[in-house]
Amino acid sequence: MNEKIEFWPYVLPFPLEVEKRKLVWRILQSKTGMGILVNLKVDAPTYQKELIQQLPFSNKSIIEYLKKMVEAGILEQGMERKKIRKKTVWVKWYQPTKLGKWLILFLKPPGEISPKVAKKTLEELFKIYSANIVHVCRKYGINTKYFHDVLVEELLREHVEKRRKVRARVVVFGSAALDLYGNIERLPSVDETVYVDIVGVYPGGMGANVAVALARLGVPVAFVGKIGNDDSGRVLLENLQRNRVDVSNVKVESLSSLQTLILISRKGERCLFALGLPNSALSISSPNEIDWELIRKCEIVYIGEVFTEISSTIASYAKNAGKKIVYRPGVPYFKLGIEKLHDTLQHVDILILNEIGWNALQRNSKAKLEDLTDIQAYGPSVVILTKGSEGCEVLDGETRFKMRVPSYLSRRFRVVDPTGAGDSFSAALIKKLLEKASLKEAVYFAQVAAYITCSRMGASPAFPTLKEIEENLR
Repeated sequence: MNEKIEFWPYVLPFPLEVEKRKLVWRILQSKTGMGILVNLKVDAPTYQKELIQQLPFSNKSIIEYLKKMVEAGILEQGMERKKIRKKTVWVKWYQPTKLGKWLILFLKPPGEISPKVAKKTLEELFKIYSANIVHVCRKYGINTKYFHDVLVEELLREHVEKRRKVRARVVVFGSAALDLYGNIERLPSVDETVYVDIVGVYPGGMGANVAVALARLGVPVAFVGKIGNDDSGRVLLENLQRNRVDVSNVKVESLSSLQTLILISRKGERCLFALGLPNSALSISSPNEIDWELIRKCEIVYIGEVFTEISSTIASYAKNAGKKIVYRPGVPYFKLGIEKLHDTLQHVDILILNEIGWNALQRNSKAKLEDLTDIQAYGPSVVILTKGSEGCEVLDGETRFKMRVPSYLSRRFRVVDPTGAGDSFSAALIKKLLEKASLKEAVYFAQVAAYITCSRMGASPAFPTLKEIEENLR
């Protein structure tokens, strides 16, 4: 049976005592009791006199059921002095307990309760529910992590189900990771312990970063990757959705989401550690996890840090479908050597790598790679070597050119964090390629985007909008 059953959206805090439960049922089976509950205020006292005036029952019946409700733990009662027609008199009031609030929410359709009152009441009810979950776990030997994982997994699944699906012009394959920024006095020596002051936590991951950066530039984009059913996964998925990235092909699994620790010393030295947690959600691992229709309908396919067996399949399919392919796998994959990347590279149009990646590729390849032209023999007609503040070197077929970072950018922006520069560069390059700009124009535009990104902390929050880049173009 595939039909999804909908339940009333409020937590049930029913009393454990048998007599109280029986009393609650008697109240709910009575017209007088139901009438009182429906007319009670959730977030303020209700006066006895108001109920007597509103309800079509005898005073005796109303007062009798109010007493029963206090006895059952549905209501609290009290007295206060009020001025009525120049006289000060004592009046009786009733206010719902947590159980009473739930019963009122249950009896009234959700639309009749204000969002503010519903939120406050549900927060109270959830505390009761959570306390009882802890009690049940201790009693029956259940790991509380199970309930936490179920909660987060349902939240993530709802995010994906209520996704904003777009006709993506670019499909990005890669990883998503949570970046933890830590300040240290200096980089430690062997066996030395240093204190790490975590100063920021930002959504990251090369693939997810490129997708977000493209979305900031107004490009309809879909991200294909994998995240864990944990809090980190929630942050990563919410960030993609907040930036209008199509997450319909993001896989949520019972794994740990990736995390990256970025340490910065007082001298500005920077170290990055990819935290290999047990059962990490690295990337998609099977062709069955891919919606191939996304590729058929897009214009450009970006392949980032994806397992080589999968990246070659994606690249082959995209090439046969007539798509332009941009490949930027990152340093760990360049360490595999060019022979391992060959099955993917033979289908690639543009390869992007930085100096660290180029050095790793040269060291770990059996073939002798002395120049960027040696990479072209394996497939890509365009090879872009980024060199940080020195700009980049571009090989386009037989044409070669170097492009330095415009000097006016260094006067206008101060480099704060270069973490997402390569991601921003790649996204901006793709943006201009979609506009049929020349490669030189696209590279220049990409350098401006990357430099702006370096002037802000974090990767995902630092990516500029199209307007920001255009305002800083010369």
